[in-house]
Amino acid sequence: MDGEEYDLIWDTVSRLQIIFHPRISQDGLINYKQFSETKRNNQVVLLLDRNLLSGLLNLARHGSLKEKKEMQLIGLIMTWISMNNVSANAGLALLEYGTNIKDNIQPKKELKEFNNILEFYPVMIWLRLAQGRLNEIPICPLPADPFMTKSNYDEEDDHLLMHFATMIHTVYLHRRQELSPVEKMIGFLEWSYKNLRISENTLTYVAMLFTNQEGIKAPKNSGSSDIHKVLNGCKNQAWDLNYLSNWSCFHYAEDSLDQVFMFATHDTQLKRIFINTYNKGGVVALIQAVYSKKDFQKIFEVIHNNSGPNRVKADFGENPKSYFRCLIDDGINILKNHCLND
Repeated sequence: MDGEEYDLIWDTVSRLQIIFHPRISQDGLINYKQFSETKRNNQVVLLLDRNLLSGLLNLARHGSLKEKKEMQLIGLIMTWISMNNVSANAGLALLEYGTNIKDNIQPKKELKEFNNILEFYPVMIWLRLAQGRLNEIPICPLPADPFMTKSNYDEEDDHLLMHFATMIHTVYLHRRQELSPVEKMIGFLEWSYKNLRISENTLTYVAMLFTNQEGIKAPKNSGSSDIHKVLNGCKNQAWDLNYLSNWSCFHYAEDSLDQVFMFATHDTQLKRIFINTYNKGGVVALIQAVYSKKDFQKIFEVIHNNSGPNRVKADFGENPKSYFRCLIDDGINILKNHCLND
């Protein structure tokens, strides 16, 4: 690659805002200096979301995609990964796939396929694809056997179950038209402090949802009278938040790790949640911006009363998954009784 091509990749990745990290690329605009300093001491790992992984797999299976812009985006990310010696990781995307289809073998086949792709294509293929100079690429041979790993991709983790319960309660509050935005937010906080742990990314999403911020949508089919459609929408939204929740665990433990994890997505809503969570002032500054001064004081009082020495954490017991599933069942019953029988 010549200098002009190298600069083009860097500039385009930042312009499209597709790679995130609170310190290196808070708003998707990658700080080259901080990135370079991080690489000197740590291995940088890029986590891909499900949409990006699915696009990459389909491209390698068929040699092309219907949308040329999607092919260019994939080429751009893969070029950036290769030229910076970054490790690509699809673990969360495979977990989403496995839990959705309730199968552990197919995700492991995808993992082997993903590893084959990383080894099969030279960086110049990805570069020419990113530049729009290729309309198709060679098909990567498909693996016959799954990748041998002890990971269970069909098992819902604690984070996902927590977010699923949270989205069910969020839909319940969102559908209650008699409540004001501040009443919904306070109701959400009180329920969360009582039953779960507070997630900054989820708090950002809910605050923006209840105040009708641009680009933030309720879970799909949240207004439906069909409980199955409502729950499927809640599960999908839970998975979006689960990416950020799982990733944040790596981020907050970076000082004790040899790896630094960045996150790649082209989902507009996920981008807005990330940017507003880790922008200057964090979630508190966001809530202050989207609510009136009077309403912010009410919300802040609830936060203050449940923070620091005042915090009484929910007890998940010896079997957290059982606790979360009970919370999910309770949320479904409340949703049925108060919203779906109107």
